[in-house]
Amino acid sequence: MNNLPHVCNFTEVCNYIRRYSPDYIQRTMHSADMALQGKLILSGTRGQWLVVGNPPEWHDNKVNNNGYIWMLNRMNHWLILTYAYLFSNQRKYIDRVLLELLDWIESCPAPALTVDVKEAQRVYGSVDPWRQLEVGERVGNVWPFVIRVMDQIPGMLDSARPTILKSILDHGRILREVCPKFWPNADHNYYLTEMWGLYSIALNFPALEESAEWGAFAQQELERCMSSQFSKQGGQLEGCPSYHNFTTIYMGKVALLARKNGISLSEAFVERFRQAMNYCIQTCRPTGQVVPWGDSDADYKAAVTLSLGALFLGENNLVRLLQSLMGEQKFVNAIIPLLFDYPELLSLTGLLNSLNVPAAEELDEPPRVFWDKELDQVSIRSDWSRQAFSVFFVCRTPVYNGHAHIDPSSFDFTAWGQPLVVDPGRYNYWWLEERRKFKSAAWHNTLTINGKDPFEYLSSWEYGPQKQGKIEYVVDSGDWIRASAVHHNYEPIIHRRDLVMFTGQFLLVLDEVSGLTEQDTVQLNWHLDAVQSHWNEDRQIAYTQSNEVNVAVWTAGRKVYGERKEASISDKMDHLRPSTRVIMSDYGGMAGVRRYATVLFPFRGKFQQDQLRSLEVYEKNGQAFCQMKLDHSSYEVVFKYYGKQEGEA
Repeated sequence: MNNLPHVCNFTEVCNYIRRYSPDYIQRTMHSADMALQGKLILSGTRGQWLVVGNPPEWHDNKVNNNGYIWMLNRMNHWLILTYAYLFSNQRKYIDRVLLELLDWIESCPAPALTVDVKEAQRVYGSVDPWRQLEVGERVGNVWPFVIRVMDQIPGMLDSARPTILKSILDHGRILREVCPKFWPNADHNYYLTEMWGLYSIALNFPALEESAEWGAFAQQELERCMSSQFSKQGGQLEGCPSYHNFTTIYMGKVALLARKNGISLSEAFVERFRQAMNYCIQTCRPTGQVVPWGDSDADYKAAVTLSLGALFLGENNLVRLLQSLMGEQKFVNAIIPLLFDYPELLSLTGLLNSLNVPAAEELDEPPRVFWDKELDQVSIRSDWSRQAFSVFFVCRTPVYNGHAHIDPSSFDFTAWGQPLVVDPGRYNYWWLEERRKFKSAAWHNTLTINGKDPFEYLSSWEYGPQKQGKIEYVVDSGDWIRASAVHHNYEPIIHRRDLVMFTGQFLLVLDEVSGLTEQDTVQLNWHLDAVQSHWNEDRQIAYTQSNEVNVAVWTAGRKVYGERKEASISDKMDHLRPSTRVIMSDYGGMAGVRRYATVLFPFRGKFQQDQLRSLEVYEKNGQAFCQMKLDHSSYEVVFKYYGKQEGEA
């Protein structure tokens, strides 16, 4: 029926997974058995199994959550059922996929094709199985694979073939005729997904009469997407690492599908794709987790991104480095779904066969400072080991779109393999109060004025007007790395924040707030990845005591009053775990400029307060300084850095 580009030895892949990840097979079989009972976990089910129908009721929004309908109609559970068939050789799993496929085609006929933009937005932008994004998702990522497996079972598709091809043709016509009307500038991840779906149809089903034209058009548009949606330094323009990964994964699939069919991509595409790989590794914590910035998850999808990049570019260094950070088992578990479509990974030199990756110091390491100037994002780390200190620091306003959060000058801090002072993630797109909390400035590691967000939250996807915020400089001086940001969203109040990471020791946060009245209050917000924290009022120190590696947060410059609040972290969609917020409040009484110096001091074992000897903010010769004595070392740091710019990133 189709002409998928890989002749895959499924037996070899299954045997590999049995050997290296038997737990993955166990989880897959359990999920497949639940799917046979009509039970799925989808957006809005809050991580719980829900009866979706048997077969699924494709139009019924059972949890009053738009994402529920959209995720159901992406049919990702068909992949699970197909894997279960390949693992077990039990026909009931793949038979279920065909049953649901034919039921969906009958229950969800394609709407009449329209290219009138207003009418098309109503038809293809609604809470419906035929929303344009789902059209691209399912024919890009699900249908070709499950059809390929069915095609290898003699006689399975004989009677169903014409019906399935007719539906694929309907999908292709929507992607080709309608979607370009929505995205004339090729500047949205929806369009990239939709053109990936069209490209997938064209190259996987070349017998369709439109396939040649569709393939040429989709490739042209995907080239435009690469140019318009990725910064010159490789970051996807929404600035959310999860969205960067999924869009780059699709671009990797495009590149590999093109190559398998003897099609060349432009040098500009290949070079921007290479830069996207670098952005990917730079937006990982030293644990290999993705930094959950904006609408992102703290997952391990970077392994998928970099594996596809290694296959296409023939450059293994970054994926080997990531494996050394994640550890072998997490890495293998992350890329297992790739193996069925890309069995070449099994023989990628030094990657999977031996699972004996050199230590990070033996690899060619990327720079430890990365500054994407278009996205106003900075990644700094002490080194490229799992035990490194790392900071991801962002100040970008106005934001690009609604996937960003209200967090100018916030950051995420990891040390010694433990995320300590963190971005909380996204949780969910639709539950409005929870969405508001996870987006709010107060739930991030940033400063607020009078308890208010720096700009207004209007809805899940919309904000009020914003002023400029940007990263001003980044300097690597060897023993320390410094990055500075400023934003004007509280005008006439201006907030300047400098982060100074003393490599392998501690992180210093310098905040200067100007333009204040006596009545203005200031809040320093810290989101701690811990369930227990303590507050020492006399010394203005908060510290955690619930992890193997903990952190003390010590502030000076003004008298602040600490308050601890229960909070949550979301490592993946619809899932929560407990955390702690610490709010250090300055209740005012001084107009003009106020300065705060905060030390984030990682430690192991029981907190020893005598390690933090003194911390003060003072002025000298018209400049403001912070002076610290930690353990047996003393430091003096100027608030505004005017030194030589050698080593500027």
